[in-house]
This record gives sequence, C-alpha cells and structure tokens, in this order.
Amino acid sequence: MQIIVVSDTHRDTRFIQKLVLLYPQCQYFLHAGDSELNEFELHPFQSVKGNCDYFIKNKYRVLELLGVKIFMFHGDHTLLDEDVLEGIGRNNNCDIIIHGHTHIPYYKNKNGIHLLCPGSTTYPRVSKGTYALITFSSREDILVEIKNYE
Repeated sequence: MQIIVVSDTHRDTRFIQKLVLLYPQCQYFLHAGDSELNEFELHPFQSVKGNCDYFIKNKYRVLELLGVKIFMFHGDHTLLDEDVLEGIGRNNNCDIIIHGHTHIPYYKNKNGIHLLCPGSTTYPRVSKGTYALITFSSREDILVEIKNYE
C-alpha cells in the first residue's frame, strides 16, 4: 500500500494533479490541514481541519489500512513534541501519527510509533517544498520517505 501525504498548501491546488499523476498506484492521498479549500476541491485527498481551514469539519481522522492504524490531525493547539506525539499514538493504539502546521518536514520512528510531518509543498520553512510517501504491507513493514516537491 502507498499513501501520499501533504500539508499546509494554503489555497494552492497544483499539487493535486501533479502528485496524482506522479503516483497513480497510490491507494490513499492525505492532507494534514491548512488547505483553505473545500473538501471537494481537494479530491482525491482526504483532509483534516487546520487553523486556516473554514470549510473542513474533521479535526482528526483515524484510518486502519492492512492492519496499520493512522492518526492524522493538523497540530495547532498541540505541543508537537516527540513524547506528546508518541503518547497520542499509544493512547489511540495507532502506528503512524501524521500532523502538519509547522511547514517543516520531519520523520522519526519513536519506540515503534512513526511520527510524520510532511512539511509544505508550496510554503516550506526549509529550502524546498516537501511531501511524504508512506509504503507498507503490514505493521512490521512501514517505510516513510520525505520527498522534495519540484
């Protein structure tokens, strides 16, 4: 299974067609908030509400795919500390925690919980825009890659 993850695109829509065409084999496309768009404008991306979103209602999503449980939220009003994120994973029995908000790409496997911020494709706070690719076939076989968006 492959999943593309983006965040903090702030009204830009170019990433949708580009990433869908680049990864036609992906089963899921996720957006960790601050698109500033309606959900239908993000299709096929599933999103959560960020602090700049007014049209999206879900503050978080929990997905279970091939036995892998994913918790996705934007991250505003939360201390985005590794220990806090690991705790969210443990409290929700999740394998992967996805957040946005910081515009800074980050990935770490913390005691078996995968912590991921894909950064931002369009408004990065690092030198280049980024997104993430998650590939897995089971809970024991999770690969997370942060990719440059160009």
